[in-house]
Amino acid sequence: MRELTMVNYWLLKRTFLCVLISFFLFPDIDAYSGYEVSAEDDPITIAIIPLEYRGHYRYARVNVGEQISALLTDYMVNQQVNFQLVERDRLNTILSEQNLISSGVVDPSRAVDLGRLLGADALIFGTVTQFNLESTGRVRVRGIGVGGTRGRVSLTTRMVNAESGVILGSVQGTGSATGASFDANVQNVSFRGAEFMESAIGRATYEAVDDIGKNLVTMVSENAGKVSRPAMREVRLGKIVQLLENGVIINVGANEGVREKQQLQVARLLEVEGVNEAIRIPIGTIEIVSVQSTASVAIFVDGGDDVNEGDVVLFE
Repeated sequence: MRELTMVNYWLLKRTFLCVLISFFLFPDIDAYSGYEVSAEDDPITIAIIPLEYRGHYRYARVNVGEQISALLTDYMVNQQVNFQLVERDRLNTILSEQNLISSGVVDPSRAVDLGRLLGADALIFGTVTQFNLESTGRVRVRGIGVGGTRGRVSLTTRMVNAESGVILGSVQGTGSATGASFDANVQNVSFRGAEFMESAIGRATYEAVDDIGKNLVTMVSENAGKVSRPAMREVRLGKIVQLLENGVIINVGANEGVREKQQLQVARLLEVEGVNEAIRIPIGTIEIVSVQSTASVAIFVDGGDDVNEGDVVLFE
């Protein structure tokens, strides 16, 4: 037993000496320098909003904007850069639940509210400005003569600070390819399917996504330091001072930065023994419809059946 103890002692002593030597030889190593990762070093979170489609109506039925934004998300996920993406299923669920999509388009003026709901630091809005097919005669694909076409796709995106709604930059991407035509009348067409990917418009789409994706990565990287982080934002509390037939009056207004169309969470404060601060129990969401200097009027867009005067609203 003594032999084993002595062996352990010498192993421990040798390990300590190695660590001590490393400290003097490599004083800048993070483990010994006291370095802590700051908020600026953490990856920012971005959400790619479904692109608005402005092309020919015949392609509207295949959800061009939504499908191209999904391809762009896939492209961005595979980049080794300092940002992370909001998952698309969660994004679509929140857009649907909060009625943030009107006629297939997300209103950019709601960027601050959307960023708060998604937990995103920045939002990517975009537009499909061109999605066209032009006839080029007949070509042969896999030995079969088919109608030849040229596909042209143009995209534009802009990066918006979710804290302020300020546009930080914009980039464009284009694609052009010849090949087989594409039947827009086919139901449930997937842009990841072989039929679309082998068509002229499909190849042009992927080329445009690659083009704008590279530019977007550069833009996000260059502007990451300009983005306000949610963790640094101060959450303040207002109060419901009067109930209305279809809404409420709250005691905060323009002086506190409240804006029309802004959505705020309503909560009830619950005192719990052993907990130093009141627990916030979410009970609904309101949308501001009228703003004065020190008060606002809002309607409920979610919940609200159990709201009382004195309940609080959360805003930043």
